[in-house]
Amino acid sequence: MTESGPRWWRDFAVHGIFWRRFVDRGVRNVPAVLHAPLIWTGAALFLLLARPARKALLCNLRLIEPNSSRILNYVRVLRVFANFGWSLTDGVTYRLKKGRFQYEIEGGTYLDKLGSDDAAIILTAHMGNYDLGAAAFAARFNRQIRMVRAPEPDALAAQHVDLALQESSAGAVKIGYSDDGTSLALDLLNALRAGEIISIQGDRVVGEMARASVMFFQREILLPNGPFVLAYVSGRPIYPMFVVRTGRWKYKVIAHEPIILSRVGASRDEIIAAAMQRWSNVLEKTVRIRWPQWFAFTRLI
Repeated sequence: MTESGPRWWRDFAVHGIFWRRFVDRGVRNVPAVLHAPLIWTGAALFLLLARPARKALLCNLRLIEPNSSRILNYVRVLRVFANFGWSLTDGVTYRLKKGRFQYEIEGGTYLDKLGSDDAAIILTAHMGNYDLGAAAFAARFNRQIRMVRAPEPDALAAQHVDLALQESSAGAVKIGYSDDGTSLALDLLNALRAGEIISIQGDRVVGEMARASVMFFQREILLPNGPFVLAYVSGRPIYPMFVVRTGRWKYKVIAHEPIILSRVGASRDEIIAAAMQRWSNVLEKTVRIRWPQWFAFTRLI
């Protein structure tokens, strides 16, 4: 399935609107006891039909397990697709049925510091359920978050995602898209100066997004450098944070020590490069353990 072709065909693509509406209907009408078999059936279907996403996952998983067999990596891809299905299902359950989720926290000191900071940048990955995590954070600290996302390939799916996040967070999460260019960068800088918290996904490069190279699992890859330029110019810290699923309606928020871009002792480019490598090291450590929940549907190399 691809994102090109007639409208009806694009609806069935991996990022198409059909699957999001399908999950909505399933949560509304299907007993929870049947969710698991439906999710695993959907994961198997995606493994067979979602060729671009499958190839990207196989490539990225080889970074983590370079000596693993191809068959075992296909099993790993199936697990990632299944976890993606659980993530979507949990998000819809929270939004439509106000399901009660349990959270445990790792790095609580850093999370509390983030909540009390005047302004900050949350740097996260396409992992677990970052939308649900953003909504929970906004509710916990009674603060608004501005979330920057890569644009959805399908316009109808993008509208669905925006509306779903607004409903889940009761309007506490605002959305901006990373393809908005200079206007978005200025808007985010002004938001930081006004004391807002910004959440950005920093594990993939899409389209014309600004980028720079880092070492990741002993390979050179490209990651977005925009969050680090923003942190350097604004003087605000970057908090690496992940929200991972640990069980049925159970999640863990993992907060790391903030990355602070000091303006002394080195050039601007050197400071940004060092900060990016720190982020890459944290990301590498996280996905080494949490790879089944790393929704890396875009190739890194």
